[in-house]
Amino acid sequence: MNVDSSILTNLIYIILSFLVFWILAQLYYRWLLVRRIQGEIDEISRIDERVQEIVVSRARCDRDEARTIVKRAANMFIVQPVQLDPHGIIERLENLVERSEDKLRSYARILTGKRKGADVDNMSKALSCVLTIHALTQYLRHLLLSAKKTNNLQLLLLLTMVLPELKQYIKSNYEGAKAFLDCVPIGDSVGPMVAARLIGDAETREIERDTVAAEREYKGRRLVIVKANGPGGNLGRLGRAVRRLVREYGDVAKIITIDAALKLEGERTGKVSEGVGVAMGDPGHESYKIEQIAAEEGIDLDAVAIKMSATEAVTPMPKPVVDAVEEAAKRALRLAEEAPEGSTVIIVGVGNTVGVPNNRPYTGG
Repeated sequence: MNVDSSILTNLIYIILSFLVFWILAQLYYRWLLVRRIQGEIDEISRIDERVQEIVVSRARCDRDEARTIVKRAANMFIVQPVQLDPHGIIERLENLVERSEDKLRSYARILTGKRKGADVDNMSKALSCVLTIHALTQYLRHLLLSAKKTNNLQLLLLLTMVLPELKQYIKSNYEGAKAFLDCVPIGDSVGPMVAARLIGDAETREIERDTVAAEREYKGRRLVIVKANGPGGNLGRLGRAVRRLVREYGDVAKIITIDAALKLEGERTGKVSEGVGVAMGDPGHESYKIEQIAAEEGIDLDAVAIKMSATEAVTPMPKPVVDAVEEAAKRALRLAEEAPEGSTVIIVGVGNTVGVPNNRPYTGG
């Protein structure tokens, strides 16, 4: 009896020791996760503060007023359109996107002291980067505080998984903001850069707001090249422009879109690929217009994509992407040759045209 009692007592001690060790290990592991995540978010917060100060330092108005404007831009939000009734959602989405762009541009006018021009466009895009960084910073901080408040280990583990990628994206937007302020082409500018290469010294005309088009002949075909109006940070109204050009010319046989595309791990930066459809990373309202008019008129849709990472798309354009401009232009011309002689081919350079002029021959480098 005494032997059995001793064995039972030892077993209870072992179980209790194991439970205490397990609980302490859990607490210690949670503490380590919180400490590591807190350090990462503190660094992200410093990036958030730094990018706002950079924008303020470039402002041409009173510093206190500039800080107030930048804070307002950083805390701006966009309410998504109601999707319970999907009818007309494209038009409603387009209205919200354009309104948000106009709002940032109104802040940029105050900061630059100008009504329009490349400085206003570039400042508005820099504010867009500030908005992205601040929103992500706030959300990550919210997740951390929620995990600490509820002792949610699963949420802490989720944060450790998503933090590296989001931190890299935040750093990319930080570099992107500086690129916009310096009017330097980013990776996403490759589409407009190819369009400028194809336009050469041809005369451009404004076809829609912030959007230009130029016409040239190529092997018996009329090429109409479309891009956002540069060299300011513009995306243009490409969907509206294409729809208008199709109705204007009437004999459009093919629409070719050229844009940056997200590469897969292992793919080479600057790789050029061809596809079918509309290559455009917009929320959907611009590409929808192109798809719709092409379906109505029976127009072929071809696409040329230049591969790059998400980081490279929003940071100053890397050399492999610059080197891919010539190849992408040749691919677009080769696709244009597939259209019947005497027809019109619309070539659209999709992307942010910061640092890319409209009608100067691109020389590379």
